[in-house]
Amino acid sequence: MLQRFKPFIPLAIIAVLVIIYTLSGPSRLSLDLINTILIFATFATAWNIAGGMTGLFSLGHGALFAIGAFGTTLLRLHLGIGTIPAMLIAALLAVLVALFIGAISLRLRGHYFALATLGLAVIVYIALQNFSELTGGDEGISIPKDTGLWNLIFQSKDEYVYVTLGLYVVTAAVVIVLSRSRLGYQMMAVKEDEVSARSMGIPAVRTKMFAVGLSGFFSALAGAMFAQYTLYITPSNVGSVSVTWEPALMAIIGGMVGIFGPLIGATLITLLEHYVIASVGSSIPGLSDLIYGALLIIVILLLPNGLIGVIRNGFAWLKSAITRRPKPSAVIPTSAVETIHVEELGSDASSVEERAADAGTQEGQR
Repeated sequence: MLQRFKPFIPLAIIAVLVIIYTLSGPSRLSLDLINTILIFATFATAWNIAGGMTGLFSLGHGALFAIGAFGTTLLRLHLGIGTIPAMLIAALLAVLVALFIGAISLRLRGHYFALATLGLAVIVYIALQNFSELTGGDEGISIPKDTGLWNLIFQSKDEYVYVTLGLYVVTAAVVIVLSRSRLGYQMMAVKEDEVSARSMGIPAVRTKMFAVGLSGFFSALAGAMFAQYTLYITPSNVGSVSVTWEPALMAIIGGMVGIFGPLIGATLITLLEHYVIASVGSSIPGLSDLIYGALLIIVILLLPNGLIGVIRNGFAWLKSAITRRPKPSAVIPTSAVETIHVEELGSDASSVEERAADAGTQEGQR
């Protein structure tokens, strides 16, 4: 039973630590950073379902994020639909868009797929700018601050933490369950070698469509939560090219293997952006992007598994130092030999014993 829930223990520890820190009465700035980290950690984790688990390097997730933000806002303000149902409807719309784009571009691979999805992000961004009567154009939409649980709009930032944390926990828990399921193994098989996966009977296209759809669903929920938190959305802050490559950047730097790499990447990028702006301000425009680019190059060249890989190696080294056991790679797997009993050899057991007896006799004659 404990083994079954073991993968969820780190997620539970993270949630408890965030709640304890929130209850300790941190500053308003700290709460703002936590909320931003959790929203973009959800976004990056959603991206990683397609990019990290299935090998579909998408640059179009900004469009799905924008659909969630604008879709929820427009459904609520113009049709009077409640916030939570509007979020779900916008997320389902994002799934349909993701499946449509997936259907026409999943046969593309590598850079071609990334460019095709980037085209989607650009199309949605231009549409949001030009349908100004509906979206407000470049000026965007200000969302009325109607506080209430069902509107997911709160007076204080610490109340937002519980909602953004809940959204991240649900997203990460779904990824944990998925990664241990048959479908998750199929996604990883498609990522490693699609041709071999097809030859083994894995429905590669259906698997990739599922990954794109699920990724789009949670990306849109992250966008909707961003709108409810900031109460102001524009095509630039939810659908621009800089937004669309942020989840990929966070996942790559944090690590596309495992569950918590996107969370680490979102934390690093969010804190880095904050401290760069606080230190330099706007005197050096584009400094943040320069640092992100340098980080990305360093991680790709030196840390193929991202920061999560460094942390894992550190824990493995610490564990081996405490228990004085060699690292797993240094252990010769002899357990299989030790567990083979003569009875398990079946019909060959007698011949093995006879050979051993003959060898002993020959040794004695010498």
